[in-house]
Amino acid sequence: MAPKSPFSLTDPDSAALGLLRLARTTACERFPQKLLERLVGLMGADHGAINIWHPRSFVASVGVGYDLSGMSADWYAIGGAELDFTTPAMHAQPLRAVCVNDDDPRWKQSHPSWRSFQARYGIHHQLGVSIPFEGSETFAHCYLNRGPASPRYGTAEVDALTALAPGIGEALLINRLYAGAHQGLEDTGSGDQPLAVTDNEGWILFPNGDFCRAWPRLAAIAKVSEPRLPKSWLEGERGAIRKLHAAGWQCEVTPAHGGLRVALRRNAPGTGAMLTPRQTEISRLYCAGYSGKDIATRLSVSPATVRVHLRETYSKLGVTSRSALRSALGL
Repeated sequence: MAPKSPFSLTDPDSAALGLLRLARTTACERFPQKLLERLVGLMGADHGAINIWHPRSFVASVGVGYDLSGMSADWYAIGGAELDFTTPAMHAQPLRAVCVNDDDPRWKQSHPSWRSFQARYGIHHQLGVSIPFEGSETFAHCYLNRGPASPRYGTAEVDALTALAPGIGEALLINRLYAGAHQGLEDTGSGDQPLAVTDNEGWILFPNGDFCRAWPRLAAIAKVSEPRLPKSWLEGERGAIRKLHAAGWQCEVTPAHGGLRVALRRNAPGTGAMLTPRQTEISRLYCAGYSGKDIATRLSVSPATVRVHLRETYSKLGVTSRSALRSALGL
């Protein structure tokens, strides 16, 4: 089989200019997918993925040729973060592409579950690059993969993707600026206005910086480990929204070009929208480990009053235990 050729290096700016045009003419919720489709074609890949990654807190993914929901679940199940050796190699030298083929010693010596995962999704040759978002800690990790029937990657592909990497970074920045202007995803830096565009299933396609910073707290409230908002939030399910309110957040979901625009706003600090100030005060003390009798003494009320407030709080938030109450309040 003839090798799949990357774009011509005789005109290294032509592909980058094409990406910039794409960035300026594509809505933010569709851009990562369109960018990936363009890269797969340019580099002669069979399939691929782009993960937008924020240190310690957030990953958003798009893919070509994959069931992302199933793939993500499998990746978490095998502990992919510990087994993956391509991503650390990419991240160690941003803007410099790396490749790993299935005859690479690292591949052959990797854990059987990792090799099985790669084979299950047809990843036999992998080319990748880590793209830093200018002025932030966020990175986009691009993976361009080939299956067993396609040729291995070599120096030409590594050099081609390396030459294109700055153009990818500029396209991501330009699209982010356009997204801020057109979709209201400005990064306020306050951490109190997380905004994101998701697909209709809740997979996060484009977050602003506030959303990235808030994600650890939001993920804990939602009890999720994947970059996907729970359906109960998107549909306004009463019990889920109560818990979100109790943790100090309000959620507004509106249609956005075939997807959803999710705006999260902070309630007044230290209070839950569904709880009275006294209920909030008693609930927080109870979550901190105080007994009903201790709380009564501390607040100069009767133990019966404490029990009534806790019973009403449990009912409002739909919880049945101290640990569930603590989770509902985001503590």
